[in-house]
Amino acid sequence: MEQEMEQVKSAAARERVRVGAAKHVPFATLLAAVLLAVALCLPSGASAVESDENAINTQQMPDSSFLYDTSIYDLANADASYDGKTVQVTGEVIGDAIWDASSEGKVWITLSSQDEMREGALSVLIDEGDLELIDTYGGYDSVGTTLQVKGEFHLACSVHEGAADIHAEVVKATAEGTQNVEQFNIDDFVVGLVMLGVGVVLTALYYLLRERQR
Repeated sequence: MEQEMEQVKSAAARERVRVGAAKHVPFATLLAAVLLAVALCLPSGASAVESDENAINTQQMPDSSFLYDTSIYDLANADASYDGKTVQVTGEVIGDAIWDASSEGKVWITLSSQDEMREGALSVLIDEGDLELIDTYGGYDSVGTTLQVKGEFHLACSVHEGAADIHAEVVKATAEGTQNVEQFNIDDFVVGLVMLGVGVVLTALYYLLRERQR
């Protein structure tokens, strides 16, 4: 009988241990989950520094002074909204370089639009050293160097007699110029030579017939 009582007590003690452990397991799991969530939410030192560096300045005013990649056609037909803006255009150098009498070390060139559907030309004031970028000036027998120019656009420049122009800040050559050399082609003269031969023959026959009539 005493042995049975001991077994009952032992079984009851094991049950209490099991129940107690079962009660503590959810709490331990919950605590671990909370600690993990807190650790994931905390920013690292590098992240905190980066966020400070990339913070948005709500007091900064929008910069409307930079107008990127417009065209010569648009500037040639521009209104006052373009005046004083920084622009970037690409075009063919045509004509000749002209030294600016009012600015030492400055040269005028003319950039022409390369879009046949949107033609236009614009005067550009560049540094003397930028002339080295130009290998060919466009004309009837040549295609000029293609330049990309970034600078300030003036709709009516007060310094240069009210003309529309660009005062270049950065000049880059994007394509070399070419010379259009016409090759001699005999086929172009065939019709003329035939007509000349026919004329000579007819003239000879005319004089021959006139001599016979005498």
